[in-house]
Amino acid sequence: MKYSSDDNYIYYPNTSVPVNKLVIKDSEEIEELETQLFLKTYEHFHEDLNERTIFDQEYLKDLHEFAFSKLYSWAGKYRDKNISKGNAVFCQAIHLQKQADKLFADLEKDHYLKDFRDESTEKFAEKIAYYMCELVVLHPFFELNGRTIRLFFDMIAVYNGYEYIDYGDTGDKKNNVYIQASKYCMSGDCEPMKMIILNGLKSGFAPGNIFNANRDNSGKGISVDDVIESL
Repeated sequence: MKYSSDDNYIYYPNTSVPVNKLVIKDSEEIEELETQLFLKTYEHFHEDLNERTIFDQEYLKDLHEFAFSKLYSWAGKYRDKNISKGNAVFCQAIHLQKQADKLFADLEKDHYLKDFRDESTEKFAEKIAYYMCELVVLHPFFELNGRTIRLFFDMIAVYNGYEYIDYGDTGDKKNNVYIQASKYCMSGDCEPMKMIILNGLKSGFAPGNIFNANRDNSGKGISVDDVIESL
């Protein structure tokens, strides 16, 4: 389902396909290309992860831009239009930057969630769920927010010695468990998202070895198929 907005701001007429640099108007073709580009983004940022990585606004924007700049002129840029999807109305564009600044200031106080290698998984899941829900409410980009938000927290999980978060069955893009949990986020209830994350956090690299391991394209314990299924 495409977003509704103040005007038909990015889609080709009578389609759910965003206007793109390759002039692709077929939804299946564009979704396949987005998936392949996003898989390369996972590989790139996983390889690039190190002790100096800062999970700030610029990092979030970099994920989106790296993934989609070959397709969309708005990749990596916060939206300047109001958007909604179904009954969900996301943060008004006029307040978006201010709210994002506040959220990431809080995340900075939490040291960008970089100190959870020795904390309980439940505490880590609770923190991720809170910030994830806040980003869901913001929905900062014109499109492809869910994938980018999940990638952002997957990198945080890997930094802390976990595998990519298993969000369960995301194959049904209209009614999967992540989307249902995201709807609860819109009313300030992070508990369903926390339970998904808690069940989906699995130990990966041992602390101290995370940045020294010889990782292949998918990382230790993480298959390419698992990443594709989550997109």
